[in-house]
Amino acid sequence: MKQLDRILGWVPWIFGALIIAGIVHILSILAMPRLAPNDSYSQLAGAAPLSRLAPLPAIAPGSELAPFEDPAMLASICRYDLDRGPLRLRGNFGGDQLILLSFHSRFGEVFYSMTDRSATRGVLDILVLTSLQLAAIEAYDSEDELPSELRLIAPDKLGYVIIRGLAAQPGGRDTATTRLNALACGLEASLPG
Repeated sequence: MKQLDRILGWVPWIFGALIIAGIVHILSILAMPRLAPNDSYSQLAGAAPLSRLAPLPAIAPGSELAPFEDPAMLASICRYDLDRGPLRLRGNFGGDQLILLSFHSRFGEVFYSMTDRSATRGVLDILVLTSLQLAAIEAYDSEDELPSELRLIAPDKLGYVIIRGLAAQPGGRDTATTRLNALACGLEASLPG
């Protein structure tokens, strides 16, 4: 009976150690993107200049920037630094081929995504900014009229936008490239005030 009591006395300690090990494991996995020296923003720094749209190389097995990329998708990227000013994405879209836009923080988390179907009358106009920049712009907005652009508050000052175009058939790559190039990415000229 003493041996059974001794064994049962260790059971809470074993469960406690397993729970602590599980918590440490989960926290380390969640912290990895922020602690990795070669994060997604740094990897893309060589492929795209700041505040300019840059096409990514065609996807080939073994050379993709991200795992499990679809070879039927063409991609361009626009990196931003909101300390330099808000980022404006603008473009005219026509046709039926799909365009996807995903807005990422520095560490790769998607904070907004959309398709070209969100364009108003074929025109897409997006402003990515910080909450302070938004407050400065809203101070000069007219109360009678809605803003003409979609305004997105970025969670970090550094980040990137990935624009993907679908080329459903091999012959559709030129059309998808043309649609991707219809989008312009750059710093907003100036904030009001």
